[in-house]
Amino acid sequence: MAVLSSLIFLLLEMFLEVSASYSVSGLYRGVWYQPVEHHALLGQSFMNISGISAVRCSVRCLSHHGCFSFNYDHTNQVCQMNNASAEHDCDNFQGMLNVSYYDATAKPTCQNGSVSDNAPVNTCLGFEKLGLEDGSIPDERLSASSNYSGLRMSTPAGGRLNKLPPDNNTIGAWHAEVKDTNQWIQVDLGNPTYVTGVLTQGRYGNPYAPQWVTKYKVQFEPPSPACLVDVKDQLGQTQIFNGNTDEHSVVERRFFKPVLAVKIRIVPVEWKVSICLRFELLGCK
Repeated sequence: MAVLSSLIFLLLEMFLEVSASYSVSGLYRGVWYQPVEHHALLGQSFMNISGISAVRCSVRCLSHHGCFSFNYDHTNQVCQMNNASAEHDCDNFQGMLNVSYYDATAKPTCQNGSVSDNAPVNTCLGFEKLGLEDGSIPDERLSASSNYSGLRMSTPAGGRLNKLPPDNNTIGAWHAEVKDTNQWIQVDLGNPTYVTGVLTQGRYGNPYAPQWVTKYKVQFEPPSPACLVDVKDQLGQTQIFNGNTDEHSVVERRFFKPVLAVKIRIVPVEWKVSICLRFELLGCK
């Protein structure tokens, strides 16, 4: 029986190696892994295995009762199995170049522009608007660090792409109360969604003092762990996106890779006059 079990385990490894992607599907009750790239869970490792692929690492983790997640060093081909997940240890979930973090939470993936529960590979190439402009994402899923409350009022809902102010007392954009780089506007997507880019626009209806965001970064919360992660560029560094140069034009910026997110946060880095923004998310609806 032990010989048979070893043979089955070996065949599983061989099959997964041939059909490899960084996500593993259909193994042990449909659990599979979706990476959070350039991150690792530190201080929870109980076993390191050298010279194996990320796919084989996932098989080893799934077959070990004490493994709840793993880090994979792509440069040195080291599998580091963890006895906890970052969902329960956010403080030790940190950025690390050339390392990806994987946990054993079942997650949907995007295939052919739509979200599927059993697709093994992320093939999301969609750039569909996700529902800010048309209102399918309701107002209660929008939040912000602060909202301007002077002669005219700002709300996160004013930050929808092409949104016009409903009356003379409302600002035609999300307008932060404070002018610093700690300000943000956030969207709760409700369900795990692949996001591929952002459309941005400046404030409507203030010709005497035009206002817009010139540079920003994007953060996202994966389905697990519940920690905000910066969207990275091709070098694994936090990407700073170029924003707008006027108040009306729509500027599209795409991510280097799609991100699987339950929340997206836009963090302005530079701006003209004040932090004013209207935006839409792109991805697989």
